[in-house]
Amino acid sequence: MGLSDVDCAGPRHLPPSAAPSAIRGRQILERLFSVAKIDNASAIAESLIAEFGSFAAVLYSDSRSAKSNPGRAILSLVREAMLVSSKDKMLDRVCLSKAGDVIEYLIVAMAQLPVEEVRVLFLDSKNRLISDEVVSRGSISEAPIYPREILKRALALDASAMILAHNHPSGDPNPSDGDIEATCRLLKAAKELGLAVHDHIIVGSEGWISLRDRVAFQ
Repeated sequence: MGLSDVDCAGPRHLPPSAAPSAIRGRQILERLFSVAKIDNASAIAESLIAEFGSFAAVLYSDSRSAKSNPGRAILSLVREAMLVSSKDKMLDRVCLSKAGDVIEYLIVAMAQLPVEEVRVLFLDSKNRLISDEVVSRGSISEAPIYPREILKRALALDASAMILAHNHPSGDPNPSDGDIEATCRLLKAAKELGLAVHDHIIVGSEGWISLRDRVAFQ
């Protein structure tokens, strides 16, 4: 079950509607802050768009100050709501065989993160989700993929298969040599244990890529 459902091996670009213009982004932020009765809603919205460039970039910016910043707290709640909604939509399926729902969830969860993050969807024999886990976090340009730890967790969960995913904070989803090498190592080790790796998805603000286009998964 690959998530690549088109023949092109290049990146799948996100539609323009996934990245609102700066003006539209400012309007959305201003409305959110106004509804939340935050003072100077217009000025705060304009300042955030000027700093980050788009609504999406503001939404996924560092939220560590959320508790002390009402505006950031609102945005943190919006992002959480989007993530829950997307995940619920994905889990409404009997199994994870609909590529669009999985990709949508991964984009919401990871595409705009400021550092690389490796996530694994652990599945049962009918491709139903057992667990969705972040297995490592790294820097702005790299996050380690540890096949041994991933497979150890898969066995502990009695999983039959998995979908690996990580993000590129640069926005460009094209894989590095290291991404391909790590995928090959995981595939080889998983095969020895009788576990299937359905795909390795890389997401970024510019789109997403399925490594089934670049690596032999059989």
